[in-house]
Amino acid sequence: MQGQGAQRPGARGPAGRRPGPAQAAGQGRGSGVGARPAAGRRPPHPPARHVLRRGNPARRLNVTVVCIIFVATLFAGRLVQLQGLDWTKYRNLAEAQRLSTISIPAVRGTITSSDDKVLAMTVQTDLVYADPVEMPTAKRPAIAAALAGPLAMPSARILALLNSRGLSPETARGPSSEYVVLKASVPATTGSHIISLNLPGIAEKPGYSRVYPNGALAANLLGFTDTNATTGELYGGAGLEYEFNSLLAGKDGKEEVEIGSQGQPIPLTQDNIHPQVPARNLRLTIQSDLQYEAQKACKERVLLTHAANCSVVIMDPKTGKILAMAQWPEFNPNNPPATLRSTRDIPVSNVFEPGSTAKVVTVAAAFERGGQTPMSVYRVPDTITIDGFPFHDAEFHPTVNYTIAGILANSSNDGMVQVVQHVSPAIQYQYFRKLGIGSATGLGLPGESAGLLPRPAQWSGITRYTLSFGQGVAVTAVQMASLYATIANKGVRVQPSIIAGQTDSSGKFVPSPRPQRKRVLKARTAHRLMNILQQVPEVDVTGGEPWGVIAGYSIAAKTGTAQLADPHRGGCLCEFGSSYIGIGPASDPQLVVAVHVQAPKTPDYFGDEVAGPVFNEVMKFALQTMKIPPDGGKRPKVRLTAP
Repeated sequence: MQGQGAQRPGARGPAGRRPGPAQAAGQGRGSGVGARPAAGRRPPHPPARHVLRRGNPARRLNVTVVCIIFVATLFAGRLVQLQGLDWTKYRNLAEAQRLSTISIPAVRGTITSSDDKVLAMTVQTDLVYADPVEMPTAKRPAIAAALAGPLAMPSARILALLNSRGLSPETARGPSSEYVVLKASVPATTGSHIISLNLPGIAEKPGYSRVYPNGALAANLLGFTDTNATTGELYGGAGLEYEFNSLLAGKDGKEEVEIGSQGQPIPLTQDNIHPQVPARNLRLTIQSDLQYEAQKACKERVLLTHAANCSVVIMDPKTGKILAMAQWPEFNPNNPPATLRSTRDIPVSNVFEPGSTAKVVTVAAAFERGGQTPMSVYRVPDTITIDGFPFHDAEFHPTVNYTIAGILANSSNDGMVQVVQHVSPAIQYQYFRKLGIGSATGLGLPGESAGLLPRPAQWSGITRYTLSFGQGVAVTAVQMASLYATIANKGVRVQPSIIAGQTDSSGKFVPSPRPQRKRVLKARTAHRLMNILQQVPEVDVTGGEPWGVIAGYSIAAKTGTAQLADPHRGGCLCEFGSSYIGIGPASDPQLVVAVHVQAPKTPDYFGDEVAGPVFNEVMKFALQTMKIPPDGGKRPKVRLTAP
């Protein structure tokens, strides 16, 4: 039996309630949790648990302030860097982004003749270029065909240029920076037409091109220009274009403007303008008609004689001005040849042995320093031996008693080797130098040669004799024209000139300074030489060569024939240089015409036969064109032989 205080598990307590935990454990009412403690006893500790404690507010404030100061320091440091240290850099970057530079080109100056014929001018053109990357490979043949007509180029050539650079769109990873220049200069209207075709990858850039409206006229003087493919600027490549490049080119200016996001100038902003240095114009001393006639005569003679080249120089002996400086072969500066050698200025750069035209130097020295006169007599055989060296004249003749006048007029080598013995080698050398041989003429043209004149210390035993008749010395055509101009100008040498003047920065014409003048021969010596030289045309007439005779005019002249070594035939003296130099009118010299024909390939190679016809044609034309009145054609009487 169960006692009274016991119940079965799960039985309800009084009033039907389930007994509490204490009751279920057999504890009394006052012994369960939450029961009032017995008097004098402390309650048991509650179970331990994790509790968050709040931080120190002062500490949190300090950390926050430090963080703010750190961040503020970073901002301040960056501001100091941007505005205090790197401000110039960023200002420049901003300006570069905002500013745009507009070029103000200086148009290259013109070159004109003394009669105002335009020889070189600048016209506005377009540079046509392509970016092959923007062209599908399959479309390039069609593009080339479309451009062939406007560019006046074969389509195959254009296609080759398009394929020469850049990558095809299929393999290109980005836009190509390599553009292909298809044509450096086309008329502006042509450029506009090409753009209107809307061909992919084709563009044009406005620029300027050099034009020579008279083609090859004076091309040897003018030279030519090239175009810088990067900048499009013209620059001189040869001749006067090269020598006076900075004067003719001027200097481009520029204007800096501020632009907005749409690429338009921002109104009311300040422009920074660097003004251009204006190009200047050149005026030459040459006469266009004389230049044309001289070039034509040269060309005809070279084609007839199959010579290597021909040059003609026309000079005013009183002023030193060169009125024409012609040559053949020539070139067209609008389409210059590939090599500079083909553009050389023959009258100033090519040298040749003058032959008998240099005999006047020996005679002048003998008159002034050797005690000789025009009537000094010499016995002149066909051949002669001097100091063991044999000499002979060009054509056989019996022994003749020639005066010095006769020796010079008949161009006797055997006579000259006797005359030169009256002057020392030092005096002989001095007179060549005084008359401009062995030094540059002062024209200042590119490639000008000073010639070749060895010093006496370099002479061999035969040199003084060969120099007496113009062998063993090398000269230019301009040097020889200047030498005879000195004789025509009564012994006063006037430095040759080719530039008549130039325009200044305001466009006003400024004449060139007067050329240097220096007396190098006595007036009496020059007068004697002029009288002797007037006998030469008559001497030539008796030999069947009337090229120094011009009706109504007195002419003083001298012919020359020099033997030259032919490098293609073992160095034999089997080539010739043929010269004819004349002065007219002899009574009042106003023109000197010097003709030289190099290496004619004809049986007749003497100066009067080869160069004489060119002299006759050019001198007659020049006298008429310059409106120089006839002087009657009388010549002084000078005795050429003695009993």
